[in-house]
Amino acid sequence: MPGPQVSYEQVFRHLPVPVVLLTPEFDIADMNLAYLQVAGRTREELLGRNVFEAFPDNPSDPAASGVRNLEASFRRVLATGEPHALAFQQYDVEEPGSPGVFARRFWCPVNAPVFDADGRIVLIAQCVEEISDKVRRFVSGLEPDEPK
Repeated sequence: MPGPQVSYEQVFRHLPVPVVLLTPEFDIADMNLAYLQVAGRTREELLGRNVFEAFPDNPSDPAASGVRNLEASFRRVLATGEPHALAFQQYDVEEPGSPGVFARRFWCPVNAPVFDADGRIVLIAQCVEEISDKVRRFVSGLEPDEPK
C-alpha cells in the first residue's frame, strides 16, 4: 500500500522552527511562516532582498556585531560546505512600522549548505531560535521556566 503524498514545500512552510533560505550572495530566496513570525515582516518585504539590507545592524549600537558575525558564518559555510552554529548572538531588529527603532534581540542561528544534484552549494539554510526571553530571564536571575 503506497504511503501518503508529501508536499515538502508544505512541510517547510509549517515547520515550527524559523528557517530562511539565502542565495550564496545572501539574498533571501524563501522563508517559512515561523521565520516571518519572529522577523515581524511579510514575505513581500523580504523576498529577494539582501538579508543584511533587510536586517541591518542597529546604527545606535557602535558595538553591534550581528552583520559581521553572520556574514563570517555564511562565508564559512560556503567555503567548507559544512554547517556552522553561532551559540549566541545579539542582533537587534528594527521594529516593524517604526523605521529607525530597534529592539534588542538575541538569537541562536545555525547555518547549513543546501547542495544541488552536482554537489554545488545553491542555498544557505539558516535555522534560528530567538532566545531574547531566555536571556532576559537569565540576566534578571529568574529560572528559565519561572514566571516573570
